[in-house]
Amino acid sequence: MNKQMATLYTRTMFQKFEQELIESTACFLELKTKDACKVVFNVSERKNWETRVAEVVYVKDSDHASCSCQRFEFVGIICKHILALFRRDHIEYMPEKYILKRWKKTAKCGLVSDANGKEIKDCADPGLLIKRSTMSRLASDVVEDALMSEEGCEVLSETLKSLQVKLKLLKDGPSNNEVGGSSSQTQYMKDPKRVRCKGRSKGVTGAKEKAMKRGIRHCRECGHIGHDRRQCPALNTP
Repeated sequence: MNKQMATLYTRTMFQKFEQELIESTACFLELKTKDACKVVFNVSERKNWETRVAEVVYVKDSDHASCSCQRFEFVGIICKHILALFRRDHIEYMPEKYILKRWKKTAKCGLVSDANGKEIKDCADPGLLIKRSTMSRLASDVVEDALMSEEGCEVLSETLKSLQVKLKLLKDGPSNNEVGGSSSQTQYMKDPKRVRCKGRSKGVTGAKEKAMKRGIRHCRECGHIGHDRRQCPALNTP
């Protein structure tokens, strides 16, 4: 199986799978229940002076195994608990349904879709792959811790619901969040810059223009134009 996955997986994903395969050797299976439809195992692991137990359910009709850690659902690679079951049953090759196309070396050759048929465009971006892997691993660890008690499951469920609402608001954008209410921040618009028009301003009038507006002066004393009675030369003549 190790050789098979080394051929199919990308280097990064194969390293993750190989780590799960190594850790599966430290897992111990214990039969919990068995009936005509399914078999349930408790898979225990000793880690950091603490024993963690996961539940693996094998459905006979669909020939499908699932684990309570949900690593396959979160990350997309089979977990160590199911690998421990495969080792117990001497399964040497990974079933095709557990090998997601987006983690294969040939993923870039065609479109990659999720379970809902939506195209996944970030599979070729190493940065997004690292982020997804890191967050998925963190989420998987949180789920494992929550499954240790009913109270932990309730706390995680409430937290995830609250987080889902916040992420939806973030996805919709700030414009949709403000519908039906006023924005908490007031935006002020600055006055537009003043632009000086070409030519002389209409508000500035020269002396010549002022004189033209007053009209031509006419002297009542001598009858000449160009001056008035106060400046008449005839009155100043001795």
